[in-house]
Amino acid sequence: MDNTGHIILVIADSLRYDTVWGGGHSRLNFLQSRSTTFHNAYSAGCWTLPSTASIFTGLSPHEHGSTTRTRGLDSSIPTLAQHLKEQGYTTVQLTANTVTTHIFGLDRGFDRIEPIWRFINPTKNPLGNFIVLFGKRRIRKKLLNGDLLTGRMTEDLRASQSWIRSLGNYQLDRAFRVLEEADREQRKVFLFINLMETHFPYHIDNKFRLRSRSVQDKYNEMKSLFHLVNQSWLSSERQHFQINFLRLLRNRQKIAWRRLSRFIDIFSEVIITKYPESLLVFTSDHGDNFGDEGWNYHFGNVTEAGNRVPLFVAGPNIPANREIKQPVSIRNLFQLVRNAAGRPPHLADLGLESDQPPVLESFWYDKNGQTLAQFREDKFAFVHDGNRYIMRGNRWRKSALGVRDSALVSSEDIDGDPIYDLPLYPENRKILIEQFDGFQRFSRSI
Repeated sequence: MDNTGHIILVIADSLRYDTVWGGGHSRLNFLQSRSTTFHNAYSAGCWTLPSTASIFTGLSPHEHGSTTRTRGLDSSIPTLAQHLKEQGYTTVQLTANTVTTHIFGLDRGFDRIEPIWRFINPTKNPLGNFIVLFGKRRIRKKLLNGDLLTGRMTEDLRASQSWIRSLGNYQLDRAFRVLEEADREQRKVFLFINLMETHFPYHIDNKFRLRSRSVQDKYNEMKSLFHLVNQSWLSSERQHFQINFLRLLRNRQKIAWRRLSRFIDIFSEVIITKYPESLLVFTSDHGDNFGDEGWNYHFGNVTEAGNRVPLFVAGPNIPANREIKQPVSIRNLFQLVRNAAGRPPHLADLGLESDQPPVLESFWYDKNGQTLAQFREDKFAFVHDGNRYIMRGNRWRKSALGVRDSALVSSEDIDGDPIYDLPLYPENRKILIEQFDGFQRFSRSI
């Protein structure tokens, strides 16, 4: 093998930036000391499909076409795995999320995909199974149509294990085996890993359990989880979440991170020590919302909680124990990883030298045709000079960077058009104009 080594991209699904850094330290003692960390990294999309597709293609959601209402990745667009395969890499995906598989075309270019649920025995957890079976409309519909009896739900039910069991340690152990196998055969590997510990319902133990103690609070916690994943508030004027239970759900992710961070740091130490010429990236595909800026859960937002993500990059030519506050988009990981196949990685590939504002896009969630009119808005935003500039409802708004208290909506209407009014470099302005025009065209087309 040449000196470029393996390329390993690890994503903790739905992990908020402030979940990792809210206490002032990431809990990743080893990885943090051996990597460059980014404190203003933003996802291009607000849920797994558009944000992961942006990483896999280097494109914004309106360019690759994988959005809430269009779904499938444009088959004409080459993926990161396809590029690396052409460079001689064996491409392997280890996932706990069905979204990253063949369903939406994110499997293209991978020599093999190993969904973790196919490697474990199903668990007997009536409470967890209840959440999975009735928490997702698609599965409820299959149940009512009799698909369970005819066997067509088998894969769904097996895949549901990643919702009710913590499987990250199995995935990371499997990653070591994949790399050891590649070493024996003298192959380089591009390894993509999606971990679901920090995704709904936020794994606070090896198997699903509620945090509340009293019967009434357990019921309210379960009800909050149900309405959160079903986005009930988008189709009803009712208040489905009490503020204390939104905070409880937010704290579930924090506990899940405390558990997962131990696995990640041990994994990172082994990789960095054993494969010093390899590139290791740890990030999140997007964040999550628990009432932040008036929003709940993934879909349809361009908030700090939903789009600001942790990012750690380690490898040859990458400074250790360095912190960067310049805003970057994690869709630029496409360029970083692709270029690392032929030479030691350079952080300039993340756009540090261009100072191009990160662009965020969201497309409203059609909840079986029941989404209320006030939520039927596609949103565009970009980050510049300590603010997010948001196009929502045909008006530009400004919001200071930084996660706000969940009870506050921290954006304000502004006059004019920031793309033209702000003191941007001409090339950056040109790119923003092209991005916004393309977003608008795509939004009108769907």
